[in-house]
Formats: sequence, structure tokens, C-alpha cells
Amino acid sequence: MHAGDDDYDGVPYVELVFEEVDWSETVEHVRNRSGRLSRPGEFDVQPEWATEALADRQRIVGSASSRSGLTVKVLGWSSSAPSREAGRRGRLLKVIVAPKDHPPTERWWAATAMEANEADRDATRRSSEHQGHAGRGGGRGRSAAG
Repeated sequence: MHAGDDDYDGVPYVELVFEEVDWSETVEHVRNRSGRLSRPGEFDVQPEWATEALADRQRIVGSASSRSGLTVKVLGWSSSAPSREAGRRGRLLKVIVAPKDHPPTERWWAATAMEANEADRDATRRSSEHQGHAGRGGGRGRSAAG
């Protein structure tokens, strides 16, 4: 079964815990996105920022829609990452992880992380409006299904 519409192996997305994230196999992959993709303007993510986004209490969690069905996509805020706007702090990130255990516990393999794209930012805004959240903080996270 793995990553379904509303849950992962029977665990609802809103109940997933990202306590231990192992970046050992992907740290350089994430830190060098711009060089790897030959896109000098691409945002390179530090694993610490991605881990912070996974801990965002207003994160949105759902299937990453991978062919394997093993990965989870998390849209979360990192207040430590540099902002897209001058004079501000923080950035919305998209983090892809796979559980080390089935059903998932708090232990995860990090697959990749990147800046959230416009569609991700729109989904986050829509979800916040739907949930009645005006800002950051509070809550346990939200399912991508809404």
C-alpha cells in the first residue's frame, strides 16, 4: 500500500512524525542542486533548513506520487533559510522523504529538498485559508488532501 491518498501504510499523513531524518546519503545532492542541474539561480538547500521544514507545525504532508509509492512530500516553513524577499527571513521548502520502517515511525531517509514552487505555495495558501490558519505555528500538520 505505502503512500496513499490520505495515509501511509495506514498511518494518516497528519500523524506522521519526522523525529529522525538521515541525510547521510543525500547531503551533497541537496546542497548542490544548482550545480547538479546546471541552473546557477536554483536555490541550494541546507539539510538543517529542510529538517526545520519537516518540523513545521503547519506543514502539509502527502504522497510524493513517486513511481515506487514509497516517498512522502512535505511542504514546510524554514525560518532559518534565507528569504525570497529582501529584509525578511524564512522560505517554504519541499522535502521528499522515505520511511525507514513500515508502517512509518519517526525514522526517515531524506531523498531530496528544494524550494517550494509556485504550485506548492498556492497549495499552502489554499490549505491555510481552508483550515483558518492566518500565520505560522500551532496545529500538528495537515494532509495534502486538505
